[in-house]
Amino acid sequence: MEEVKELREVLEKVKGKLIAAGKVYGAMNFAFWLSVMSLYYVLEGIRNMMGVASALYWGAAIMIGIPLTIKIWNRLERLYIAFHPESKRAGKGTALLIAIPWIIGSVIGWIVIPSMTSIGVNTDARLGVGFLSFIGISILGEWLLQSRGREVEMIPAFLLPFLAIPMAWNMESGVMVWAGFIVAAGFGLTILLYLYSAFRAIER
Repeated sequence: MEEVKELREVLEKVKGKLIAAGKVYGAMNFAFWLSVMSLYYVLEGIRNMMGVASALYWGAAIMIGIPLTIKIWNRLERLYIAFHPESKRAGKGTALLIAIPWIIGSVIGWIVIPSMTSIGVNTDARLGVGFLSFIGISILGEWLLQSRGREVEMIPAFLLPFLAIPMAWNMESGVMVWAGFIVAAGFGLTILLYLYSAFRAIER
């Protein structure tokens, strides 16, 4: 009986480490995009990042970020199967599904909302509302697609942008910068929650 108890404790520790690894992978994804956005604002202070420069920057970030996100998604999938052997691997198609909410969010946030003059008090406000909507819709959609169990750590990343939309709606200037800080705060809280969950899993 003592040996069985020790074996169970070892298995629990291994399971805790696997869960912690999954949480760290989740934090890495948000840390990458937080770094990309922060660097953009740093460069914006040095030179004008509008137009071609902005398109090139975000194009490069997306080309790096999407494969990274898919790789992290696949690793999370493998970790899940490691302590749920009865589950079947969803395959690469599931990982590619994360592109769908980001496409929908991009269309709504960067095309539909900025073109609607009834939204916001001016163009700057519309762009801010569009940016917050883009982030909120995209991450909410990604969260809803988590078939292996939705991670509560992601909630601040889409909840804060949604809550900030009414305030951005009535702002007359500096909306995009303010919206950027809102998104950064949401991502930062999400990273902290992931790391907290990782530590709890290790200590179980």
